[in-house]
Amino acid sequence: MRVFEKIFEAVPDGLLVVDTAGLILYANGALESLFGYAPDELIGQPVERLTPHQLASAHVAYREHYQTAPKTRAMGASNDLLGCRKDGSLFPVDVMLSPLDIGDRKQTLCVVRDATVRKEIEEKLTIANTVFQSTQEGIVVTDVNCRIIAVNPAFEMATEYSKKELLGQHMRVLRSGRHDDFFYRRMWDSILNTGEWQGPIWNRRKNGEVYHEWLSISTVRDRDGRPIQYVGITTDMGRMNHVETAVERLAHYDALTGLPNRLLLNSRIQKTWERAHRDGKPFAVMFLDLDGFKAVNDTLGHPVGDELLKVVATRLRENMRETDTIARLGGDEFLIVLEDVMRDDIVALAQQLIERISAPFDLGLAEPVCVGLSLGWSHYPEHADNVPALIRQADEALYQVKRSGRGAWREYCG
Repeated sequence: MRVFEKIFEAVPDGLLVVDTAGLILYANGALESLFGYAPDELIGQPVERLTPHQLASAHVAYREHYQTAPKTRAMGASNDLLGCRKDGSLFPVDVMLSPLDIGDRKQTLCVVRDATVRKEIEEKLTIANTVFQSTQEGIVVTDVNCRIIAVNPAFEMATEYSKKELLGQHMRVLRSGRHDDFFYRRMWDSILNTGEWQGPIWNRRKNGEVYHEWLSISTVRDRDGRPIQYVGITTDMGRMNHVETAVERLAHYDALTGLPNRLLLNSRIQKTWERAHRDGKPFAVMFLDLDGFKAVNDTLGHPVGDELLKVVATRLRENMRETDTIARLGGDEFLIVLEDVMRDDIVALAQQLIERISAPFDLGLAEPVCVGLSLGWSHYPEHADNVPALIRQADEALYQVKRSGRGAWREYCG
């Protein structure tokens, strides 16, 4: 028995011997570091003190199984239990059960291990796998010989190869033929010397289409620092450009009409002023406001009002030169910047815009929708020599039109 106890005390895992009633007959010293109980405190106590209800239930189920199949000597295991320390705190434990029969006494050996680290690793692996499976970036893992050992769904989609087709293949299966040996030598010099490489690369899909992507390669090393795997993360350059273009458009263009917004307008009008100031050429600022737009919104609803603004923007664009800028400031307010233009041209355009916008709009309703246009403008350098003053003057001219009856244009008069 002394040899038996010495062996039990030498084991780093917690060990319990439990009788058929679920009472603890023996506990080794390792249990104290796990649960905080000295071995003597546990002798004769129900095993459920350590894992309330869980371990006791597992022990009963195991004993019933063992009694009905006494030749079964394999250990039973429970990996979803919570241990209860002496101070009442809970922690995950792994428990393995095995028959331990001494004479006619049927007992159970319980091996208890702290599962905290295992649980943390499992959670991290679950998160990593979720990212691997759901990310929009293509991920490929190869061995040190560049044979593919894992790919994610995004990589399958990008290459049009299935996982089954890719596993075991050398990465050269994707080569486009657009890069020479020198390109790949430089890539591998970087990987071998620094452990990583990134840059644009042309690859070929299964259907033969050549595509441009951004590739980042990292080296996975063992504990001794030796390379064991390579991980490649790919992003389709076409998708990147599309996203960048979409973000750029959201930042600088009105979502409803597609016209430049205030941010882009400020940039363009400043550049117009710089050119005019440098080259001595005039330009004009026009402030526009729809007459009767509020009534359309109130009587026909905002969806109709939005559709009207889209068509108004189209009509305004049709009368502009490529060098001119028309922006929507918000609501039914617009601003136009006309480069290298004289007064007679401004007057002609103002009259043309008023006539164009005053024409009925067919929006698919029972009756055409009608609105008017009021317009005020200022001229560089005649009225002011700086942008803020020109905008303020055009706004003042528009205000004068609104006060005097609308549906007309007015030049700023200081």
